[in-house]
Amino acid sequence: IRSVPTHPSPPLTKKSTMAVQKGQKGKPNGKAASKATVTAIPVKIKPSSSSPSFMIALPGIVLAVAAALWYSSGDGGINGTNSTAEDGGVEPPATQQQSSHSSRRLLSPNPGSWTDGYYTIRPVEGQPLPSTQALLYPNGGHGEGEPISFSSDKEFLALGRLYNDLGQIVQSPSHFRNGTALYRGPDRPGTHFQWPAVRVGYKRAVPGVFGGNGEQIELETLTEPSDNARESDPRVFYVHNFLSPEEADEFVRFSTAEENPYKMAPSTGGTHKAWNQGGSNAVLTTRTSENAFDISTQNSRNVKQRAFRLLRMGGYKENLADGIQILRYELGQAYVAHHDYFPQHQSADHQWDPNKGGSNRFATIFLYLSDVEYGGETVFPNSDRLTEEKSAELVERLGESPPIEKSREHIRNAGLAEGSWEEKLTLACHAKFAVPPRRGDAILFYSQRPDGHLDANSLHGACPVLKGTKWGANLWVWNACRYSQCQGDPLHPAEELPEVMKAPFPGGV
Repeated sequence: IRSVPTHPSPPLTKKSTMAVQKGQKGKPNGKAASKATVTAIPVKIKPSSSSPSFMIALPGIVLAVAAALWYSSGDGGINGTNSTAEDGGVEPPATQQQSSHSSRRLLSPNPGSWTDGYYTIRPVEGQPLPSTQALLYPNGGHGEGEPISFSSDKEFLALGRLYNDLGQIVQSPSHFRNGTALYRGPDRPGTHFQWPAVRVGYKRAVPGVFGGNGEQIELETLTEPSDNARESDPRVFYVHNFLSPEEADEFVRFSTAEENPYKMAPSTGGTHKAWNQGGSNAVLTTRTSENAFDISTQNSRNVKQRAFRLLRMGGYKENLADGIQILRYELGQAYVAHHDYFPQHQSADHQWDPNKGGSNRFATIFLYLSDVEYGGETVFPNSDRLTEEKSAELVERLGESPPIEKSREHIRNAGLAEGSWEEKLTLACHAKFAVPPRRGDAILFYSQRPDGHLDANSLHGACPVLKGTKWGANLWVWNACRYSQCQGDPLHPAEELPEVMKAPFPGGV
């Protein structure tokens, strides 16, 4: 997981570039656009452009229509199984629903559409009046909540886009109870929604997002990030039911298949260049696994689109994702602790600092393609191991730290030399916070803080395999176009984000 080269891939074609540019302007892109419409929910409102309620609703309606047109270049279903375009997907027509408390039209995406589950759509049951109070947290939920009040729909919308802890955009004060925790949306281009931790062990089913086997994906909090950038835990979540067994097996098969031009080779790191740009020679002595890339199969496209929906990115763009890197760790193999993001001054031909309108790796979803008999955990060496006081259930499931002598016995049996970096990493894996592999599941962690700063606390490593073989895969998502794939100025990547991904956003949409 880290500074391995960006995946080998051809530059975006002129055809795909034109499609994205048209989508950004809200113009139809070919015949598919005729299928994409968004109907908003009719409410009690006079059809006058001078009406205050109409003026409040207008930016959201415009954004929703622009999103639907931008999605017109592909399928956009829950798993993206029939997508034929490079970017986006068709947004099926939204149904109409009458809001009982608001004088606005509210969006109600159809099941199976890209934004299915993105919005709150129903008033709280048994609540006769809209809420007037909430506890407002920053994007990502760290720090102290701020008690807020609002006496009208207009005041609520003035707060900008807000989310609940299910990652849904809250459309109306009728959709939550008084005192509910809400979370601000991202506040400038290049920043994105981040899941709030809530508390260690907190598990939520992610509305509208399903794994390859049709089971609803669940997100479970593993750490306690804080607003203290120096001492905070990394933002780490366990993702249940992300892959089907068939998807995992296909990644393993394709990694060594003759038809894969980027099949298994010694793993590389420390370079931002793709294999076809010279990055294949950047082999590290502290990364002893082998890796391959899947940049073009339907399997990889399905899984990447699912990842974007899990991250609530608002849409899908191929140039915001690396190719999926498939990894094989044999007995004793490992990767020393590292960051997945690139240093701010990695090269002069790209702006790497997200705080200056640049782009870098934003989030990692590490896919577990196999179980491992012993070892092979993902370790975060700057974070303490979980205790039963925080979550007894997680401690039992993730495993307790073995006695030191037992650890040394496993190290000897794996053939690791005494005093080697592999031995030191193994001991850290047993003493610090680590997540063991479980086939079909994944972990999500962020390489950037919600404010766009690169998060040094996301340091992590791949623990040595002490018995068996580990198969895994890195799925990296960037906050804007990745290195060498920007269509405009690479020194201003955030400027070319499509409107559905470019913060800030108006309230309610």
